[in-house]
Amino acid sequence: VTLNGQTVSVGRAAGNTVVLDTETVSRYHFSMTNEHGVVSITDLDSENGTYIDSIRLPSNEARVLDGVEEIQAGHLRIIFTALDESPTAPMPLANNDDTQRIELEEATFRLQIDATKLDVWPAASSSAELSITNMGEETQLYNVEVAGLPRGWARINRPRLEVEPNETANVLINIKPPRRYDNAPTTYPTQVNVYADERPDMVLTAPLDVRIHAFSGFGMALARPFVENRESIRLFLHNQGSGPLGIKLHGTSPSKTVSFQLPSGILRLAPGQRMQVTGEVVPRQRAMLGQPTVHRFDIWAQSQGPAKFMAAVSGKAEIAPRFKPWQLIAAGGIAVSLLLLGIMAFIGLLTPRPPVIRDVTVNSGQLEQGETLILSWVAENTNDINIRVNQAPYLTLPGNSNHVEIDTSELSGDIVLTVQGTGNGETVEASVPVYIYREMVVENFMADPGNLVRYVVTTITVSWDVPGATTVEINGLEAFTNAPLEDVYGPSGTIPGVSGVASGPIILALRAEDAVGNVAEDTFTLTVSDAYCVANTQVTLREGPNPNNQQIGTVPSGERVIVDAQDGGAGWLRVVLPSGVYGWGERGFFTCDEGFRVEELRAILDVPAPLPTMTATLVPTPTPTLAPPSPTPIIVPTVAPVATNTNSQ
Repeated sequence: VTLNGQTVSVGRAAGNTVVLDTETVSRYHFSMTNEHGVVSITDLDSENGTYIDSIRLPSNEARVLDGVEEIQAGHLRIIFTALDESPTAPMPLANNDDTQRIELEEATFRLQIDATKLDVWPAASSSAELSITNMGEETQLYNVEVAGLPRGWARINRPRLEVEPNETANVLINIKPPRRYDNAPTTYPTQVNVYADERPDMVLTAPLDVRIHAFSGFGMALARPFVENRESIRLFLHNQGSGPLGIKLHGTSPSKTVSFQLPSGILRLAPGQRMQVTGEVVPRQRAMLGQPTVHRFDIWAQSQGPAKFMAAVSGKAEIAPRFKPWQLIAAGGIAVSLLLLGIMAFIGLLTPRPPVIRDVTVNSGQLEQGETLILSWVAENTNDINIRVNQAPYLTLPGNSNHVEIDTSELSGDIVLTVQGTGNGETVEASVPVYIYREMVVENFMADPGNLVRYVVTTITVSWDVPGATTVEINGLEAFTNAPLEDVYGPSGTIPGVSGVASGPIILALRAEDAVGNVAEDTFTLTVSDAYCVANTQVTLREGPNPNNQQIGTVPSGERVIVDAQDGGAGWLRVVLPSGVYGWGERGFFTCDEGFRVEELRAILDVPAPLPTMTATLVPTPTPTLAPPSPTPIIVPTVAPVATNTNSQ
């Protein structure tokens, strides 16, 4: 839909410029204004809101639209593109080292793109300008496609455009990936393909490397903002960015009356990873008597990357005095009791203190296989410490030990670590869970066969093996086949029997994700070669697959030529001449390469009709009958009589 006018309104009511008949859109949902070439959008206090790139717009506040934007109103997804009214424009001639010029001798058009690579940050966009020059003598309708990127990342302002002879038209290609933690930093080898409607087989390709950069995002929250006396702090951390994040924690208090016991060292979070850490708020000096006091504190997290950003959460901690008034009253009785107990202990009547195991912690609740796992605890009255992994004995330590380093190279999945203490004839234990995940490695990703023959129906098998992954996505097959495929696969497997036709190279992209959100990616390119046949004798080429079609050329005996199609009856092959002209020759006059089956070559049914056949019809003509000649009359002269005078007697 092309929007004209200075102000355009969109909604469910009939009075809007654009009427959207759906209950998820308000009667007057949003408006768009064009002032001096600047287009802005305003949400009209709609019930379900208006979203730009997944961010809700404040009501009645204008937001400028730039280039290509994604608008969501209700359940409808709308793509806004600034329209360039000038269909053609002079091709820029600036001396840009990144500018590529693509042309083929047999093509009647050429390309120029102003970049060889693009740097893109998620939720931001980068653009490349493509110029198409029509060098032919007729107006052409061109198609522009982008391959090699996940679906929806590339937006083309003019995917189909008409270009006059000897004119140049510009196309803006906008790359805008969504802001998601699983969009890992990587480089996508991208192809911009252009072809004309009348020659879909003549494709010009401009390579473009799209480099996706990482973005940062971090969230932190306290499980309870108010920490009661002697209660532990529970802090939740979340890496919302697409790159690994290192965090160091420390605490501050405005009154400087408390100190903090927090994990030391750098906490490392994978993209999208969540982590829970515990700590303590400890008074620097606890009062002997009085009422509990409340102290405000802040927990700070500082990134260890180049940004060095800091984030903080605030809380309050209750600090109780050492003794309450009623405790002093009981102090005398307690002192007497202690004295009696001391006497009893001295004489051996007091039972020995039981062992205690408490505060069992690990350096991280999630670890990659092979990383060192540090298990810590507090033990009292223990003679021996036994470490168990999933209840299997692992190590025995002296009773005064308080930590151990565990090798995780042979561990995977959910692990329960148990610290067991023995002393004075008793045994106690405490446990902590840990998740050990395997490092993802793309050990195999391929398609067989890896080389396809252009315009020949081919069946391929795609296989992969990504140990450590939980889900695998395979993208790119939609450019080869229209067969239904699964969206998600397991960590290893095959897709057998995928049949399709290739017109150019096909890039398959693998994206794997493990249980903790780590992402691994790989690509495989299916190469394409032409189908060749050799003329057994001199072959006459015709405009169509019929002996009555007009002759357009010949192929000498022994000449090796490219074929790209057969007719519906499989009796003729279409030959692509070096000049780009197509001609049809009888199939029996060719011997084709063993690299493909001629029967699998695509069939073209829309072919030129043969010339009408001229049939001679004999019309009888009467033969004239010659009559004998009439006798010629003979003219005999007659002598006139001579008058004689006679005298009468």
